Amino acid sequence: MTEKRNIYCGMMPILPTAINPQGEIDEQSQRRLVQYCLQCGAVAIGHFGIASEFHKISDSQRRQLTRLIIDEAGGRVPVFIGVTAQGFEIALNYAKEAEQLGADMIMAALPALNPPSAAEAFQFFSALADTVSLPIIIQDTPESANILSPELVFSMFKEIETVKFIKAEGSNFIPKIAEIMRLSAREFEVIGGAGGRYLIHLLRLGVTSFMTGTEALDLHNATVQAYLCGAKEKAAELYFQKILPYFMFYENYSEQLLKAMLHKRGIIEHANVISPAAKAPMSQIEWQEFNWILQRIGFDEKWPVY
Repeated sequence: MTEKRNIYCGMMPILPTAINPQGEIDEQSQRRLVQYCLQCGAVAIGHFGIASEFHKISDSQRRQLTRLIIDEAGGRVPVFIGVTAQGFEIALNYAKEAEQLGADMIMAALPALNPPSAAEAFQFFSALADTVSLPIIIQDTPESANILSPELVFSMFKEIETVKFIKAEGSNFIPKIAEIMRLSAREFEVIGGAGGRYLIHLLRLGVTSFMTGTEALDLHNATVQAYLCGAKEKAAELYFQKILPYFMFYENYSEQLLKAMLHKRGIIEHANVISPAAKAPMSQIEWQEFNWILQRIGFDEKWPVY
């Protein structure tokens, strides 16, 4: 029997939300982000994930951003829209709007507050499938990890026709991915998450697509493509020598460093995060050491002019 080939092989980045110092959407920077992702070889582009600061975005901004991203992508790659919300009905309404505005897929996680039972989770994804005709990506997060067991998500895959993918980034997700792959005989397509953490190890498990932020998309894509082309040692070298060093600081300060790195390279005009910030800024000595790391890995140069 011929082994199933995954639909996506490459990067499926989650865009940050570019804003100006007044907190308004910076449309020019947002469009440059889309172009940057396309130039880095993205196979799909998404928005309204954690890296997008989705929980701080108003409904009117959501519509503005969705239209802008779909327009700028211009059909060159699929666009997926996150519909996660604290209420199921809100998420269903977001899904309907995403389909009406031209999205190609939707992605949903369970509410972080008042998490549902396993039965309620199944009912929610069933309702999503009844509400829109788009393919659904289940997003497994640390908050939902104990609810979305391998057995539950596999049953969703079997019983809900439009559940096609799972983005894995909850706790203990490496053994969880292995179990999902075993249960589904690798039919249920897994997308790697967690910002690229364990990227090389997920490749070794058979994962071929990854949703990360955009701060180092060219590095992430080079690693994935090298591995998929058979240059596994080159992929490991890129991962351990280029990606992991900056992750030492990035994991603790991803909200501010995501935009800071994109600003440093000239991709977005401003590095502002949407208020309120998740934590206090890095100290001066941490910035000094982080910039030293970027210099060492050759990651402090401007991105080519568009």
